[in-house]
Amino acid sequence: MIDAFGNDVAAVGIPVSGILGFAPKGTAFPTASEGANPAFVLPVAFKKAGLFAEDGGFEWTLEADGDPIKFWQDGYSIPSGLANADVVAKLAQYDAIVRELAYGKTADANGYITIDAGGHATEYVMFTEEIFKNGVIRRRIAEVSVKSAKTDKSERGSVNATEITFKAKRSASLNNEHLGEWLIPAPGTALPTITSALPTGMGAGSTVELVGTGFTGATAVTVGGVAAAMFTVNSATSITLAMPTGSAGSSPIVVTTPVGASVAKAYTRVA
Repeated sequence: MIDAFGNDVAAVGIPVSGILGFAPKGTAFPTASEGANPAFVLPVAFKKAGLFAEDGGFEWTLEADGDPIKFWQDGYSIPSGLANADVVAKLAQYDAIVRELAYGKTADANGYITIDAGGHATEYVMFTEEIFKNGVIRRRIAEVSVKSAKTDKSERGSVNATEITFKAKRSASLNNEHLGEWLIPAPGTALPTITSALPTGMGAGSTVELVGTGFTGATAVTVGGVAAAMFTVNSATSITLAMPTGSAGSSPIVVTTPVGASVAKAYTRVA
């Protein structure tokens, strides 16, 4: 469904449902393959936070923090490595699970807890899932602490939601990064396939057309393991690419989409 300008309306993410689950720190993360299963069910160690307010879906902030580290040579720098990785969710239910998450306390037999406005240090493994109108599922997992909890103004006839801001930290379970993410295609979506790459025997800068299936939303094309910096997805069955630099000889071509990577298509090129 790519138009003449390369836009794909079918790939627009319009959330229609989702969940937030949390478990004690140290709970095992789902494996990459487990989380990629559309029928995946959270393990019993996770508690679900229930309904969200209408405007309370996940709001992620993932941004670098701190000035980059610069070098004497002009134009060289690296990121500081510091980051702000927060997510906000507004929970509609107000029950034992939400109170535990917001305030780090479990109520006694009287339903009573004391609340420290300075926050709490309890850490969790948090799992989020968003289901989009087009059938795509986005899942994320992170180790988090609660940064703040804010209850809406109490208004007659309105949902009295609790807005909780979580801070994600670097995790050894995530290669010392902040979160893991799955993007699971809509049911029936298949891996891309390449049936032809013509003309053959082309070199750097030359134009080659790939014909196949499932090219919609292609995110990368590689030739002999080298990424093509310029390529155009003409349709679900056609991609035009400018050959990247490389050595003469066998240079298999691979197309990658949100669904995954194609089987390599044999191609012989000149330098």
